[in-house]
Amino acid sequence: MEHKQLELFCQAVTACNVGCCVIFKDNSNLSQTDNGLRLRLYEDYNYQTLQVFLEQYITPGRLVRYEDAFGMFHMLLHIPSQYLYDYESPHFVIGPYLESRPPEEQVQQVMERMHIPDQLYQDIRLFYDSTPVLPDMESFESLVLNLSQGLFHTEYTVLHLPDKNELYMENSPMILKLRERPQISVSTIEERYEVENQMLAAVSAGDDKSAHELYQKFQTFQLRPRSDNALQNKRHGVIILNTLFRKAVESGGVPPLYIDDLSGKFAILINEARTERALDHLSTDMVHKYCLMVKNHSMSGYSKVVKEVISYIDFHYAEDLSLAFFAEMFSMSKNYLSGLFKKETGTTLTDYIHQVRIRRAVTLINSSSLSITTVAASCGYNDINYFIRIFRRSLGMSPKQYQKSILHPE
Repeated sequence: MEHKQLELFCQAVTACNVGCCVIFKDNSNLSQTDNGLRLRLYEDYNYQTLQVFLEQYITPGRLVRYEDAFGMFHMLLHIPSQYLYDYESPHFVIGPYLESRPPEEQVQQVMERMHIPDQLYQDIRLFYDSTPVLPDMESFESLVLNLSQGLFHTEYTVLHLPDKNELYMENSPMILKLRERPQISVSTIEERYEVENQMLAAVSAGDDKSAHELYQKFQTFQLRPRSDNALQNKRHGVIILNTLFRKAVESGGVPPLYIDDLSGKFAILINEARTERALDHLSTDMVHKYCLMVKNHSMSGYSKVVKEVISYIDFHYAEDLSLAFFAEMFSMSKNYLSGLFKKETGTTLTDYIHQVRIRRAVTLINSSSLSITTVAASCGYNDINYFIRIFRRSLGMSPKQYQKSILHPE
């Protein structure tokens, strides 16, 4: 798939100091379209009306400029599927942005129409002040149109809404319930920390669904930028997220070896990412992978002895390990330790040692040019024939066959 075209498109838009995002298929990031304004302003707000609007009006070959009830503008367009990741929908949203900074009277009129109490004026004012202004919207629209047609090889028809029929993708303010203590400004530190803690608790429990929902809510908080470079700010945020997640799965009982391996891989990918969209993709993938790690490797229900055995194997897999070795280490009979390990993990201690060693062998074959004999010795196998037999039993092919499949895939 040609992801680079959309990433280039995102770079061009954000270079104009305007935010943009691809809506996910599960619609979990719809709140990103208004930086979470409505979500934090109204109780139990959902973006279903926006979802319906997108499905009805953002069709192939259509680009819509939309002015919402707050007087903020968005551009919405349909992206062909070959430029998208599997989890992304074809709906792309640019904005919000303003044509000019609204005067006090206009802000008050909006607040009155949306049934927002006067005491929230400073918060609403701050939100307007933090929204980018594009005095020459026609030039910006022309830029977006020409770029999208050139990059996506699609002829787009431009539509401006609302038209004379006053079409709004808004819930009526009459049916919305204002939060008792709505918090809109960038200073909502307590709420952000609460959502952050809930998100990390979900990751620690391996609850993928809740973790994703809380992550999308967490993304709506407007954090103060550390620099004028939007990409660098995004990268810094994802680095922090990687650190938070590794601590969360540690408290979820995942052995350090697995955590270090995954967090290290993400650290490399974060450093290599060249667009905000690529970093968004990484963040979403991190939530899923860390939750999956807890599901697959959590030791939270294991006894102290089994935890220590697993941790020792993970860090000393190249040493001469056996059931007898661990039974002597913990002053237990071999039968008792074997039964305890099998009861708690569902596998024998010997098989677990092989799993760790073969997983390491696969990593070495994938990432180095070491000989099979050297790989075997590095993973605790001094008998090359025994290593080949265990490897074949685990992967259904010999180490040489696996190495060949990596170098010369069919």
